Amino acid sequence: MGYRFDCRHFTGYKPCAWKRPCDGCPHYSPVTKRIAVLSLEALGAVLRSTCLLPAIRREWHDCHITWITYPNAKALLENNQLIDRLITVDASTNAVLDHLKFDLLLAVDKSIEAGALAERIQAKEKRGFGLDSNGVIRPLNEEANYQYDVGLSDELKFFINQKPETQQITETMALNWIRDPYILNLREAEVAEVASRRATLLGRPDGTRWRAIIGYNTGCSLLYPYKKFTVERSIEIIRMWREAFPDCAVALLGGREDTERQALMKEAFASDEGVINTPTTGGLRSGMLWMDAADMVLSGCSLGMHIAIALKKPVIAWFGVSCAQEVDLYDRGVKIQANVGCSPCWKKSCANEPKCFNEVPVASIRAATADVLSRHVFASHVSRSEK
Repeated sequence: MGYRFDCRHFTGYKPCAWKRPCDGCPHYSPVTKRIAVLSLEALGAVLRSTCLLPAIRREWHDCHITWITYPNAKALLENNQLIDRLITVDASTNAVLDHLKFDLLLAVDKSIEAGALAERIQAKEKRGFGLDSNGVIRPLNEEANYQYDVGLSDELKFFINQKPETQQITETMALNWIRDPYILNLREAEVAEVASRRATLLGRPDGTRWRAIIGYNTGCSLLYPYKKFTVERSIEIIRMWREAFPDCAVALLGGREDTERQALMKEAFASDEGVINTPTTGGLRSGMLWMDAADMVLSGCSLGMHIAIALKKPVIAWFGVSCAQEVDLYDRGVKIQANVGCSPCWKKSCANEPKCFNEVPVASIRAATADVLSRHVFASHVSRSEK
């Protein structure tokens, strides 16, 4: 049959995407380099790490990219055309990972588990972070030293460093940083579903339509509970939106763990058709579609914020625990810093008062909303109508 085993699209398992014989195929792409990206943990960080993919392709256009991650991150990487093979780490894939050989490993995470796996994977060259036999995380290449230092010095991380994480990880991998975006691709059917959901959100019982949908990402990781507002503060913000921007609806966006919180928020606006409680139990991919149906998103520094950035949504991102300078909104939003002297801190628990999540002024969110709506939402509506 004349199979081309060295083609980037050939797996030997089933027909490739082009579904045609190898002989004479115009899509033949001989692999010049086999690269593994190891990014396992913190879902937002995994999504953010997709900024490496365009830089990799620029450096090695015909390379074959294998992405290695945990099963819970799979939904963030599906349908990504820049990834040739997606491997989730579990008992069934251990033999696969032991067998495969790569020219280059890019190990993004700094953790014992990821470091041990980085040492185990067979690659001619390794960049990023590994683990020595004493269980100490170590940089694998000289370019990784800066990001390594940032992780070990609060002074450098909190006050001196001005590089966003996307720049840090790109430079750690000795790749050219040109502010590449996150990569999150929806399937054709998902794009159609977003349009359907958006039509539902925009429609009003009287037959008219809301001018825009303000998306509110209501939750955050359970690991850092201070990255979300209290229900009481959330209700205060929603009330401000409905009073200040009465022609805009508010869509509550969250995951399974936010179900009860969102129900309480909606209960406070039970008779207001402009506050819409979207489903929270449909899974990560469904949650992305609800977020994509909104015109803009307010979020703490969380997975929801990273999804909004990846979907190229205008974002209002507020920061208390984490470092605002490490997040790039790609000129599509506004950052708000909590008015507390101890921010950032990266603490999972805190005895200080007042709490940072109560020191993000509602007035600041109102001003940021007006700015984002005028510069990014309404302006884009006019541009689309003129085409």
